[in-house]
Amino acid sequence: MPSPPSSPQTSVQSNTQPSSSGTITSRRSFLAALGTVSSVSLAGCSGLHRRYFPRSHTDDADLSGDDGPWPTLGHDNRRTGATPASGPGREAALELHAEASHYPERQIVVGSDVVLVTVRRWREHEHSDLFSGIVAVGHNRGERWRLRTEPDMGVPTIVGNTVFVEDTEATRAIDVETGDVNWTYRSGYGFPYVAPAVTGGQVFIGGRRFLALDAVTGERLWRTDEAMPAVQTCAATDESVIVSNGYNENGGGLFCLDTADGSVRWESSIPVVHSPVAVGDEACYAIDDSGSLRAVSLADGEELWTRHAAGINGSYDYNQAVLTDDAVLASGRDDPLVAYDRKTGERVWSAGPVDEYYRTPVVASDGIYGVTREGTVFEVGFDGTERWRRRTDVMVSASPSLADGALYIGGRVGADSDEWHGGFFRFGN
Repeated sequence: MPSPPSSPQTSVQSNTQPSSSGTITSRRSFLAALGTVSSVSLAGCSGLHRRYFPRSHTDDADLSGDDGPWPTLGHDNRRTGATPASGPGREAALELHAEASHYPERQIVVGSDVVLVTVRRWREHEHSDLFSGIVAVGHNRGERWRLRTEPDMGVPTIVGNTVFVEDTEATRAIDVETGDVNWTYRSGYGFPYVAPAVTGGQVFIGGRRFLALDAVTGERLWRTDEAMPAVQTCAATDESVIVSNGYNENGGGLFCLDTADGSVRWESSIPVVHSPVAVGDEACYAIDDSGSLRAVSLADGEELWTRHAAGINGSYDYNQAVLTDDAVLASGRDDPLVAYDRKTGERVWSAGPVDEYYRTPVVASDGIYGVTREGTVFEVGFDGTERWRRRTDVMVSASPSLADGALYIGGRVGADSDEWHGGFFRFGN
């Protein structure tokens, strides 16, 4: 995680006119001071273009079509971790679906006809160059395409026939069938728990400032006026974007922005949050960096209740809350899967093996599926009753996704480092 800047900004304001006359005047004045464009070196031209024209556009993005069974981080823009699909049974088989690096950290994304595997610094063969980016694999395991990005990238988001992905350099809209880049906007914040939220034809992304882009063209619609140097990720509804803030001198742990213009609806003073929140109808649920689970009102940002949920011992090992109809689930280092009442915060039940590290669970229509770092997979009912438990040979490093009745899990096999073999595995019938 990069160190925060030494002079943080402490306020957030919206700017609904990104191409203001002041900006145009400043650019014209600067060019006039140079005398002629021909006096500028190629490097200077490139720098000016990147500063004043951060968007590159080849084609419009196609948002039509089926998004797929698990199209983004946490399944949906609200990051609920819940899907109407059903999961695997006790007799499920574990199979390698796609090779990747030793430690695949990003959640896998499953579209209607393709599985997106995001890898960083992967040496596919002994003498090959390191590769960081997206690998698109068909449901039959055949590779479709791959796109190189910066080593630090987030989880992709599929909307119709387009893939949106952030890395530390830019956000891109990519044709899901061909891998061709439709447009690029040079802003992004590429870490494991970052994913673009796309709703109402807008793409919401982090970076030095928080922005909304037109999902079809990549044009900037608005951005926050002040810098937000540690905005990690977001969740979104049609009306609001809930932004996680990972720097305690940049305001509260959460900001709520209006999707129409980026204006601040409220700022919550809870401690810093790097993980995305899970958004319900009346409240959102965040696990802060100290491991506390906090319920925050969607209406005004008031903290409703707090529970010390995830035993992360102050380390930067982030977890996400997920939602059932009436409970919020949280887990952490050496801490069982625990359900809390969404309204009161009362502990309802706990389940799963003890003394294992939990990845973010999945809520399906038929039950709740938990996965631990040590390779234990289990299912519990919505009342917390454990139905079955299996131990696999995978050391799990990426939280599971659920699609087509199977869990897609990132991890590695092999006892010694020389034998480690990383990839994404399918656990299904």
